[in-house]
This record gives sequence, C-alpha cells and structure tokens, in this order.
Amino acid sequence: MTRVLVAYATRFGSTREIATAIVHELISSGLEAHAAEVNSALNPDDYDAFVIGSPLYGGKWLVAAGMFAAFTSERIDGKPVALFSIGTLGLRNSEAGEAEHREFVKSLAEVAPRLNIVGHSVFSGYFERSNLPWYLRIVDRFAPTPQGDHRDWSAIQAWAKSLVPEFTTPS
Repeated sequence: MTRVLVAYATRFGSTREIATAIVHELISSGLEAHAAEVNSALNPDDYDAFVIGSPLYGGKWLVAAGMFAAFTSERIDGKPVALFSIGTLGLRNSEAGEAEHREFVKSLAEVAPRLNIVGHSVFSGYFERSNLPWYLRIVDRFAPTPQGDHRDWSAIQAWAKSLVPEFTTPS
C-alpha cells in the first residue's frame, strides 16, 4: 500500500485543517496517509509519496515548509511530490493568486531540482484580521482582505483525489 505523508506548516491552523482533509480523501481512495507538521523528526524514508503545503505570504511559504521541501529533496528523489499553497491574494484577483503560487513552485524547483513535482495547487484560506501583527493590520487598511473562511472544500477534495493515480504504486 502506498504510504503518503502530508507535511505542512501553519501559522493559525487553517493549513492543518486542509492537510487533514487531504489525508481523509487519500485514505478514502485506498492509500495509507497521515498529516504532520513539518519538523526534522519526519523520516522521508518511511513514505512513498508526499504532499507538502504552507500558507503563502508575500510570495513565499513559511520557512519551515520551504526548508523541509528543500532539505529532504535529496532523500525523496524520484518519489512523487505534490505541493499546495494557501493564501488570500486570489480572493481579489484569482490570476494573481495563481501566478504567485506558480512563481513560488518554480523557485522551489530551482532550489530543489530533485523534487519530482507531480501536481500543485493554490487554495484560498481563512482570514481573520485579529490574527495579523500590528504592522500588517496597517497594510490591510489600505487594501482590506475579506474576513472569513474562504476555503473551497470541494476543490480541495477534488485535488486530493486527482493525486491518487500519481501516488499509486504499480503492483
């Protein structure tokens, strides 16, 4: 059975919830999957495939997720990897959100060329102004982001299911 690690970084918990939904879909499709926050204790040798995700802030993932992907790329060489980003830029301009995500994936692939990226996607996240540090609250006043849960659970589930053929190990 294919073992999939859904590794994620999160600041406020929204990405953890998305990772959990992805795991649920992979398990319901017959794969062995579990989610874990990225850290050095994760052993990539224990898995056959990977999903790695993080919120996207200013065109970059949280450092822990980017470092995990880059540092483990040598050890997961050849194994399928799917990437997902969470952000709110796409709420106002979906093309800009997609472009920011694609640019990040391209940069990550340059830093970690041995990643076998078989899929990637960007999803809108959950935004609560009170979670912002004071300096970002000032920025948000000039271009306010709509508050609330903007995650499209159907799109997340469909994307997770689309990964199954990429992750399935031939018998």
